[in-house]
This record gives sequence, structure tokens and C-alpha cells, in this order.
Amino acid sequence: MQALLKPLTKMKKIVTSLVLLLAMSMSASVIHAQKSSDEVLFTVDGTPVTKGEFLYVYQKNNPSKKNDMSRESLQEYLDLYINFKLKVAEAHALHIDTTRKVREELDKYGDQLIKSNFDKEVLEPAIRKHYERMKTERMVYHVMQGLGASSTAEDSAKALMQISEAWQAVQDGTAFETVATNYSTDPNAEKSGGRVGWVTGFSIPDMHFEDMTFETPIGKVSPIFETKYGYHYLTVKEERPSSGKVKVQHILVKVPQAANPEAEAKAKMRADSIYNLLRSGAQTFDALVELSDDQTTAQRGGHLDWFGVGKMVAPFEAAAFALKNPGDISEPVRTSYGWHIIRLEEKQGLGSFEEVSPDIKNRIERSSQYTDLRNDYVNQVRERYKFSEYPENKNAVIAVLDSNFINNSWNADMAKGMDQPIFAIGDKTFTQDDFAITLQVKQRAFRDKNIENKANKIYQQAFENMLIEYDMSQRNIDFSRLMQEYRDGIPLFALLEEKVWTAAAKDTAGLEAFYEAHKTDYMWEERVAATIYNCADAATAKSVRKLVKKNTADSLILAKINTDSVQRVTIQSGKFLPGQNTNVDNMNKKPGTSDDILNASGNITFVKLHNVVPAQPKTLAEARGYVISDYQDQLEKNWIASLRKKYPVQVNELVFNSMVQ
Repeated sequence: MQALLKPLTKMKKIVTSLVLLLAMSMSASVIHAQKSSDEVLFTVDGTPVTKGEFLYVYQKNNPSKKNDMSRESLQEYLDLYINFKLKVAEAHALHIDTTRKVREELDKYGDQLIKSNFDKEVLEPAIRKHYERMKTERMVYHVMQGLGASSTAEDSAKALMQISEAWQAVQDGTAFETVATNYSTDPNAEKSGGRVGWVTGFSIPDMHFEDMTFETPIGKVSPIFETKYGYHYLTVKEERPSSGKVKVQHILVKVPQAANPEAEAKAKMRADSIYNLLRSGAQTFDALVELSDDQTTAQRGGHLDWFGVGKMVAPFEAAAFALKNPGDISEPVRTSYGWHIIRLEEKQGLGSFEEVSPDIKNRIERSSQYTDLRNDYVNQVRERYKFSEYPENKNAVIAVLDSNFINNSWNADMAKGMDQPIFAIGDKTFTQDDFAITLQVKQRAFRDKNIENKANKIYQQAFENMLIEYDMSQRNIDFSRLMQEYRDGIPLFALLEEKVWTAAAKDTAGLEAFYEAHKTDYMWEERVAATIYNCADAATAKSVRKLVKKNTADSLILAKINTDSVQRVTIQSGKFLPGQNTNVDNMNKKPGTSDDILNASGNITFVKLHNVVPAQPKTLAEARGYVISDYQDQLEKNWIASLRKKYPVQVNELVFNSMVQ
């Protein structure tokens, strides 16, 4: 808030730390503190400011006077805070908060604060959950009844019936692998008995499947659950500690899918030949990798990216993790692609939570899980509080959008006068006017060429943010206060820029008049007018002195002495304050020319002191920065005086006195 309350930062700051209530029973003290914080300290034009809000801001902006709850300190800050609230009232009265520039700032900082708190409350626990899962790996088998993107309700019902029969068969004692072979639509089930493989955190693209993997006890069968692929149930055969990650090179000898025995034998012979060359040391892996049929990796030395379990086909994964030391090479390994020869480059464990969590966070944010987490949170908020939505009012705003909205030039004035509610939660209402302003501010955020689709995306984002904000404000007083600081401070900053800061710099006549009335506030101390000559050597100094004695102009001295582009003398003229130049000070304000002064670098300096310049006002140009700052202060004082007349202020002295210690 300090960055937003420029007037407060320019004035003397008052400091304190709120003293805890004296020893009472814990429950009684908490209740008393709550009631005390809710007491109204003052009102501005009827808008209340509580004691709790004042103390929060008082402590936050005054960290250097700990426990100073004196009347003087509190009164000084109360005056400043009343001035702040007066300016906030004016900003809202002028609808500064609806201007595009301010709304963009409000949305930017508000969205950042909402996301930051959402991440802390919702995302961080999810990150921790995934990290804990990544510490172990579970051997999973499943049965699936798949559903395609074009599946009908009838297809879904049939699949659910089939998977239910399969699940019951396992409950009745039929071996899981047998049921998977007979019932599962997973194309690998017939050969693998439903084997998925080792599963750890993020090794399965569907979070519902991962959740069920880690929620099912080892040796037990899960309930039936649904993913985007269809219906499933699974069993966990065993669990082991994390295998970490490996980085390998590989050489592939491809085997066609429908290869006959002769082609199969030929491929195996070729793979064995390459392996034997490597084993004997006759050729290096890097030299033979050009023989790989995997042209994509062959071009980069056969190198694969780091991977953990669940990322490669099972035989390849097992062989890669079986290698112990960097440089170890596997025997040819058969997969559905052909024969692989694998060389271990590096192996690493899981890493600490601090090391791994940034990557987990990035993975969640790039996956559908982040959307799921956000949707779940929003749905819980809708159920937790009184909520109403009016789609017809939203659609009425969308109806006034035109092609300018697609071109990002639509103006909210097109919906002027529309003020019906679109949705409400608790005591907060999002109106048609709010929606129109949001559409104007956010129209550049989406590139849709369909008006309705684009508008609904903006609406959905605003809808979710408002619900999240409302819930966090109800449960987190610090979040609520910080959000309010943004909503008060950003419009106020814009208004101050218009009324005070920019106005002072642009008001030439007013600035000049202020300067004339206060010019004695901007005084030069007594100075001396002098010229300093820095010469390359004694001979140059002698020549320069002769010219100075003849009152030769400095420009002519430079022209005569600095010939052939060689700088033999530099000249500095000006009015010098005491302490600015030692050589000038040594003249003791006596007009005349000093003796030669030999510098450490070997060059020669001498000074000619012309006269003493008495104390005098600085010109407006010389004092411009100071004059503008003081003029801003004057404009602000005048503005505050007018606001105090415009907006009535009432202070509850009893509540104020209760804070004084």
C-alpha cells in the first residue's frame, strides 16, 4: 500500500505494533478482539472504517515505532488515513475505477493476488501430494471398457454394464488377468493380462487413474471409475521405492509389425552383431549409433531425454533401469518397435521436495489437472455460499456486442444503462455494467472470431475469479485487506496523477506564480565565481597564465593551446559552493589567481577567482524539481481541504480513545 499512498510516503510516518490483549480466557479474548476490531472508528460520507482496518494499516505502514500507541502518534496517522479515504471517496465518485487504464491495473494485480493465494491454498497441497506419490512406484493391472469421442449415452450404458460384470467376476474369485484378457478393450490386455506397468506420480496422463492407483490398497481391487478413455477398475500388485530417472542412448534395429520369421531372425542377427562389436570394444557406441533405424535420435547421438518409470514401453524401461553404472550397455532388448541396445549415461534419484516442486508445479499448470482443481474449488464455493446466476442478463450484454469486439475496439458505453445482476454470491453482485467493462478491458486476451465464444470465455474467467476472491476474502482477512488496498489505491493513484502530480508539472502559470510567491525558499548560499585551469605540464601552465593575464576568452585559450587535436588544457568555469572544490576553497574568497598546484598525476592546476556571489534565490529553472514537488504539496492540501467540505467526516472519539495507551 505504501507504493500507492504517495502522499503518506512523503509525510512523517507513524509506527506501532498492536499490543495483544491482556491475560483473559482465550475464547473471551478472541471474542472481545473480534468485536473491538469491528467497531467503527470513523466514517467518510457515511462509509465506515473500522478500528481493525485502521490498526492493520497503521501497523503495516509504520514498522519503526514498535508499540507506540500514544495519542499523538495515533492522531497523526488518523489524519493521514482520513485524507486517504477522502481521496478514495472522490476516486469512486468520479468512477475512476471504471476507466480502462485503471481496470487493467486492477485486473492485473487482482488476478495475480487471486492466483497467488489459490496456488498457496490449493496448488501447493496438490504439489505435495504428487511428490509423496513420486517417492514410490506401484505395479498396476487394469480392466477397461473404452469409449470414443463420438460415443452415445447408449454406448456408455453398455460399457458400464460390461465393466460391472468384469468387476463382479473378480470379486467372485476369477483371476484378475483372466478377466482382463476376456473383458478388457485395452488392445494390450490379451497379451499382458491387463498389465499397465509401474506407475508413479505423473507417469499416467490421466489424474483420475493416478488417484485411484494410489488410493487402492496393495492387493485390493478398486471401485469402477471413469476417465476420458472410458470405464476402468484396477488392482495394485506390489509397491517399491522410486527408481528415480535415467538418461540413456540407444540404437534401434527395426522389426516390421508383420515381420515373417526370416525378417525377425535377420533383425536379431543384425542387433547381435552391433552388440558384439560394442562388447568387444572394436567400436564405440557413438560410432555405431549411425546404424540406428531411429533416425530422429540417431542424428543426436542416440540420446534420449531423462525419463522415469511409466514413460517407455515396459521391456525398454526394465532394461534401462537395470543398468547400474554409466557406460553399461544392455544386451539387445525386444520391444514392439524392434531390437534396442541401450547405454546408460546418467542415473539420479528423486531429489528433494525443494528441487522437484517447481517441475511438479509446472506440470500441473500445463495439464488439465489445474483446470480441474480450479473447477472443483469454484464448485465448492458455489455450494458454500448463497449463490444466484441470471444467464438471460448476461446474454443481453452479449447481444449488444458487434464486430468491434472481435477487433478488440469495443467500448463498454455500448451497454450504458444496463445494470441488472448477472450473478451474485453472498453480498457481492456482478452486474451487466461490470460485465461490459470487463469485456472492454479483457477483449485483447482472447483471439476468438466468434463473438459469443469470446465473450463467454471472458465471463467464465471473471466469474471464477470473483468466486475465488469472495471465498478467500471471507476466510482470510489479510487477503481481503490487501485486495481492498488494490481497489482503493490504484484508482487513487490515477486520480492523484491527474489532480496533483501531472497537473503541477503542466500548469506553467500556476507553477510560476507559486515560485514567485516562494522564491526565497529556494536560495543559493554565498558562492564564488571562479575558473579552474588544468594544464598538461608546467610549460603549458605558463603559456595559459599569460593568456589569462591578458583577459583572453576561454574559447580562444582552448583554440591556441589545444592544437593538433592534443588536449593540453581543460577549463571549468562556474559558481562554487564551499566544499565543492578544494583548490577554490583555498583561495579564501579572495579575488585573484592562485599559484601553480602540482597534482599527483603530474599535471598543473591553477585557479582564477573572479568575485564572491552573495546568497540569492535560485531561478525557476535551477529549482524546478523542488518547486514542482512543493507545488504538488500545495495542490494536494487545497484539494484535501475541498474534499473535507464535500464529504462529511465523523470520528468516534470513544473508539479512538480505546486505542490510546
